[in-house]
Amino acid sequence: MKKYGLPILVIIVGSIVYSLATEYLTFNGASTVCTFIRIAIIFGFGVSLCQKRRSNQKDWIKKLVISFFVFFLICWELGYFAFPELRSLMKFLGLTTFGFNLIYVYCGWAFFD
Repeated sequence: MKKYGLPILVIIVGSIVYSLATEYLTFNGASTVCTFIRIAIIFGFGVSLCQKRRSNQKDWIKKLVISFFVFFLICWELGYFAFPELRSLMKFLGLTTFGFNLIYVYCGWAFFD
């Protein structure tokens, strides 16, 4: 049950938390907070998909690269970085919010794989 129960639990709890956050957060910058909540839930879902529980000290470089990549994607999605060439490439590849969500799930899974 642990293999399938934890990801389903993350989906259920995450969707409830995100819907409550979008409904009740009404201050300036609430959309930014909701974006961080959404990304954390999606990344957490990716983490819950990885069932390996080993501690390998050699993987710190991979985790650092994934962390910087996720940080870049968050800043890109919030509009802090604007590279026109990269924006046109992402538009050509069809990377929309859904594509970013899939990348966040993959990064969450790869972080602990």
